Amino acid sequence: MPSPAVTLPGACGAPGLLALVTGASAGDVRLGGLTFRRPFSRPHEPHGPQRPRQPRESPGAYGAAEPAERTDNSDRLLDRYVLSFAPAVAERVRDDVAALPPGVVLVTGTDPGRLTLPHDAITVNPDDDLPALPEDDGPRHIRVLVDLSDPALTAPGWSPQAERLLRLHERMFLVVRHYAARCESLLVTLVGGITDTGVALPFTGLFTGFVKSLALELPAVPIVATLHTESDAASALDAGAAELANRRLLPVVAHVGGRRLTLRALAEPARPTEPPVARESLVVAAGGARGIGAALLTALAERYGPRIVVLGSTRLDVYDPELLDIDPDQAAATRPAYIKGLITGPGRIGVAEANAAFDRLQEARTVRRTLRELERHCGAGRVAYLHCDLRDREAVGRATDAIAAEHGRIDLLVNVAGTNRASAVGTKSRTDFLAVRDLKLRTYLNLKSALAGAPPRRWCNFGSFVGFTGQHGETDYGSANDFLNSSSAWAAARGETEFTIGWTLWRDIGLGATPIMKAFLAKAGQFTATPTEEGVAHFLAELGHPAPPAMTVLFGEKERAAITAAVPEYLDWCAHPPQFLDKVVRGPGELTASRTFDLDRDGYLRMHVVNGYPTLPGTFVPELAAEAAKALVPHRLPVVFEDVRLESFLRVYRNGRPQTKKIHAQLVSENAEESVVQVRILGDVHGPGGRILAKDRLHFSATVRMRDGYRTAPSWQAWDDTGATPVADPYHAPASAALLTEVFVSTDGTRLHPRGRRARLALDAEGVRRWFPDLLVPSVLLDGLARVAVLDLVDGRWTPVAIPRSIRRIEVFGPDNDAVLLGRRVELYSVPEHLDLEDAAADNLCVAVAANGDVLLEIEGTTGQVLGYVDQETGAFLCRDEFARRQR
Repeated sequence: MPSPAVTLPGACGAPGLLALVTGASAGDVRLGGLTFRRPFSRPHEPHGPQRPRQPRESPGAYGAAEPAERTDNSDRLLDRYVLSFAPAVAERVRDDVAALPPGVVLVTGTDPGRLTLPHDAITVNPDDDLPALPEDDGPRHIRVLVDLSDPALTAPGWSPQAERLLRLHERMFLVVRHYAARCESLLVTLVGGITDTGVALPFTGLFTGFVKSLALELPAVPIVATLHTESDAASALDAGAAELANRRLLPVVAHVGGRRLTLRALAEPARPTEPPVARESLVVAAGGARGIGAALLTALAERYGPRIVVLGSTRLDVYDPELLDIDPDQAAATRPAYIKGLITGPGRIGVAEANAAFDRLQEARTVRRTLRELERHCGAGRVAYLHCDLRDREAVGRATDAIAAEHGRIDLLVNVAGTNRASAVGTKSRTDFLAVRDLKLRTYLNLKSALAGAPPRRWCNFGSFVGFTGQHGETDYGSANDFLNSSSAWAAARGETEFTIGWTLWRDIGLGATPIMKAFLAKAGQFTATPTEEGVAHFLAELGHPAPPAMTVLFGEKERAAITAAVPEYLDWCAHPPQFLDKVVRGPGELTASRTFDLDRDGYLRMHVVNGYPTLPGTFVPELAAEAAKALVPHRLPVVFEDVRLESFLRVYRNGRPQTKKIHAQLVSENAEESVVQVRILGDVHGPGGRILAKDRLHFSATVRMRDGYRTAPSWQAWDDTGATPVADPYHAPASAALLTEVFVSTDGTRLHPRGRRARLALDAEGVRRWFPDLLVPSVLLDGLARVAVLDLVDGRWTPVAIPRSIRRIEVFGPDNDAVLLGRRVELYSVPEHLDLEDAAADNLCVAVAANGDVLLEIEGTTGQVLGYVDQETGAFLCRDEFARRQR
């Protein structure tokens, strides 16, 4: 039996699930026809409390890392997360499923004649009536093929193609509903659904949001949605089918230029720098006269007093003003008399209709009170209300035309409209599905169409946590909210200031304030009930952001615990998605990963050229090793790298010739203090024509010590610069055999010192954010620090250019990577004063030091090979042999 439905125009946030709470097991909450699993794992706690600082002489004392410093109010319940696509590892955990297996139901708007279908396939398209689906013919595989390559579907707007796509989305729901109890697998493949820059097309959110919720309802069924840049349906279906066998973080995967991506939530506090609106700003709210929209508009009015126009579906002109003037909080006592008058008066309507009429009156009273409160703050004549069915394209056009004529261009549009009627997909009615989906979707598209000629300066959509993760019973609500996410991302990629805030439930207003929902929240323990004051603060902070991210979501400890219970590794992956692992195959105590290097995907290699070829920096080996070790031992941190061997270059010789390498990690020992992992990076040697000349040649190797936390950082005494001699970094001379440019120009103030060598870290912010935002190890820093060790003057003017061959030991003292270190003052030191890099027994030390004197990382025992020398005066380069001949 379906759960009772709740319709809240203007409601948003986490799922609105209203039904009687019935008896259930200790681990479950039953609500209507749905079961909500309580998380049994502890909340996500990547780091424990900081232990007391240990002296340098106590290397065995390790403390856990301090949690990231909160820059927002520490008493807030919710944190802000920015959503974006990030690289995700492919790990096969299930048997393969064919792209179009026997027993397939194909839902598509494209010509299926181009595909090879089994004889018993059923095809469903959006242009015909839904065919009769067999009731008792056993399990079925469902495939949904969506072609978004039509230019009319590349932007959010009305067109015949968009209308057809909505019918296709509806057909998908009807087919899934019919086969929900016996579905064997579901694949939704979106051809041309994402650009080569990783921006999903707006309408993809309809399908990805549906899949996220369905995957939670049918956890035993392989379910995934895949987005592809390519336009070939057959190859996209094959790639999508392969994802059915992979472990999933979220059941949405994008294939972009050889990369496999999924959606990531990165904690990032808002940093407002300007007032959200000004006194003369025009704020238009689509919905929002009741619920959380009313609270947030009132906050804007109270603080800034702008001009406000509210578009709403509630009629105010059909009631006696005396009825409207009754305070809605005091009106409950009038219900019996009002209803009695309707069922016994001249009209003599039924009880149910009379109750609905009273509810509409109460809604009108609430709207009236909101408008009076807004006017009290903004001033007389500065607040207007226009009755408008936001689902009606012509009505929205008339309303926006009237606003433009009366008030001018909109400064801020707040799109609040939404409704919710939760029930499992197998029992959800078509009417409810379309009502929930279409209020958000049609409101958005109608506003886009009406305002195309004069778009608002800023556009804020009210989304939901459900659009990010999905939720039981919310295939419709998830579709609508993820559509807002993808549409905002598309608009933002084109320079528009549009963003969607994903709210969770609110405690004091809206659906979360009802007694039954409060009881559910208390039992389920999966949603944070947002206090009104905190919700207002988050809203104003987002509006005050100079360039708000397109997709954000707010959630707290309860949501983190629920996410961790469902996908234990997800939040750790969000913090540091691997950049150097593509696919992973696991065995007992070991894993083998692959990584394909390509000059389009790895454009930074062009900025690190050795002997004319783009080459991976040797100092990136700790990052490759750290990612592999972390995948093998996810509960610990890579803190020490030992016996780093750099045997042969990892090069990409030209475009169109990618290099696939194998990364093997093996657990060699483990105890209560640490796990030790041996990592090797291997590659085949190919001859002309692609023939393999040598298999699994060793490029690099390293031993990684994984521990529960970082050792307390030692202190370093800053040097007085007396006697220092400036020396130009030879790796930036255009003639150098090892030429580093752009992101690898990472130091300044390079100089010799009576005690050794030194420099200052000077990271290229744009380059780091583009190429290395999520590394486990600050690898660009490591590269710059290693170069400091090479600084020298031979014959007073020649500086050696060397490549590293081995490093005895690297230790990092905290989680800060290059992206975190941007803008920080970091000094780089190398000792001793005289250094022979080619001495196998070299005992040298390089350290990176924070402004407070704490060492961030240190490198011990580096050896290298000198390639040649750069003239400090002319920039000329001499190879090693030629330089030696000149010396004779």
